[in-house]
Amino acid sequence: MQLEGIFAQLGAIMLLALTATAAPNNGNWNKHKQPNVIQLISDGFGPASETFARSYLQTKKHLAWNVTMPLDKLLVGEVRTRATNSLVTDSAASATAYSCGLKSVNAYIGVDSDKKPCGTVLEGAKAKGYNTALVTTSRITHATPASYSAHVDDRDAEDEIASQQIGNYVLGRQVDLLWGGGLRHFLPNTTSPGIRKDGRNLVEEAKKRGFNVVNNRTAFDNLQGGQALKLPSMALFSSSHMAYEIDRNATVEPSLKEMALTALNGLRNANEPYFIMIEGARIDHAAHNNDPIGHIHDILAYNEMVQAVVDWVDANAASNPHEPETVVFSVADHECGGLTLGLQRSEDEEAYYGWYPDVLLNATHSTEFLAGQTAKWIAAANRTDTDLSNYIKNEVVAKGLGIQDVQEGEIKRAVDLAKLKNQIPYTVWLSSIVNWRAHLGWSTTGHSGVSVGLYYHEAKPKDVWSEKYKRYQQRRASVIGSHENTWIGEWIASYLNLDLGTITKKLNNGSDYSWYNNWGSKLNAFTDNLEHYHGGLARVIPNRSASEKRDLHIDSHAENEPLMRRIHGPRVGGATLEERSHSNAHREEL
Repeated sequence: MQLEGIFAQLGAIMLLALTATAAPNNGNWNKHKQPNVIQLISDGFGPASETFARSYLQTKKHLAWNVTMPLDKLLVGEVRTRATNSLVTDSAASATAYSCGLKSVNAYIGVDSDKKPCGTVLEGAKAKGYNTALVTTSRITHATPASYSAHVDDRDAEDEIASQQIGNYVLGRQVDLLWGGGLRHFLPNTTSPGIRKDGRNLVEEAKKRGFNVVNNRTAFDNLQGGQALKLPSMALFSSSHMAYEIDRNATVEPSLKEMALTALNGLRNANEPYFIMIEGARIDHAAHNNDPIGHIHDILAYNEMVQAVVDWVDANAASNPHEPETVVFSVADHECGGLTLGLQRSEDEEAYYGWYPDVLLNATHSTEFLAGQTAKWIAAANRTDTDLSNYIKNEVVAKGLGIQDVQEGEIKRAVDLAKLKNQIPYTVWLSSIVNWRAHLGWSTTGHSGVSVGLYYHEAKPKDVWSEKYKRYQQRRASVIGSHENTWIGEWIASYLNLDLGTITKKLNNGSDYSWYNNWGSKLNAFTDNLEHYHGGLARVIPNRSASEKRDLHIDSHAENEPLMRRIHGPRVGGATLEERSHSNAHREEL
């Protein structure tokens, strides 16, 4: 069975309900017949992540070895991701390349390398009468959505970004739909969960500017799949980022797919052309923690959303012969974690050919969630090390990670790290317990410089002799290949015939912006450490002294003979092609 069939079965009722409730009687959508753009961004999603998800799903659902993911069918090329000042980009510089069509410096939001604001495709679309929308599972003020809707030279200036997003800058309100997390940046620190020091309540300011505020799951459900959506709309479902998919409480937060389809139906009902950016943000956050559990479930949620959006576009085109052109791009801003599927561990005497998706099958939560729960448990009462050891072994590792063969040394290390104020070392250590058994490698807790996949879709016109079909073929041909990330913004601006130059002049008080035009020279002068751009938190697990180092004996996992035989077949002589682990493996501490 093909994966698209599985996703279609899982989401058929919701998709049919959403498209049915929004179906027009007169077919008069988008009276100007201007084309629409749906830009999907899978933050931190590299080529290995797609293979990772495919193999995991094959194992979990016992699918054929050649099954495809929704994104697989849309692959048309790759995007090169370097920033002006580094071969490894952060989300701010990358999203600015997508939004403005120019290279910028890591941590810069909607500004060029000289810190001058650059007009974004969202602002350009708004100037042409488009409705505009941003949907994300991160804080709405985080780097990716911010780069379409704000202009600052520091991605951490999220209070200022929030202010600009509701219209407090020279262009006024540019975004018609703001959905995600990040409520804390819209409220004063005198009101929970606000952290603003200036005393401003941007939620109330947004209401005065006409925003219809959706503040909980019930209010979201009352939008009736987009049928009752009124623009402009603001929905902030959490104080900070929304939950990882595996941790998400469906009674509190909608899924990425639900938000995407509801927003799209509302935009289509508004009878205006639209530009929307939809981000699966937490794929990246899990990779920063080297957490394969959070990573895989957010990748699957993103693929489910992609399939739903593709089906939505195709269904609209099939039901309405006058449906305006709607193109869908999906692209990551960068890879995160340096994920490898196969790991020669320091304990392995020779290269090991294999990795094991089934290690992840029984996990119930992300490692970040489990670390947070551990901290709450510790704070709730006076806990001894024995108490903490038992809690981590039974509640965190066995129930949370789904690992039943954890070793005493691993638990002892976890106890030491769990007591630190900084939860990140403990979080990454929990991730390593899974990775070591699954033979998953991560080269960094930051980003890497590899190119990322480019995915494209639009409904294929039925009349192959029509001008519409000819334009379809031309667009399809134009997106194939290897492109710089700036090409995305340039392509969208050209396709929608946007005047970003005029927008940029307005942002710079009438003067032309100055583009840093020799970024490609003297590469060694433009490299830097990206640690600052993720909050300055050290993600390195502390080294132990030599006297503290222990060898941790790890028993072999139970052989998964049926799976290995089905995928690879037996070796000559009857032995399995891959053994689960070396019999004498000892785990060395980081």
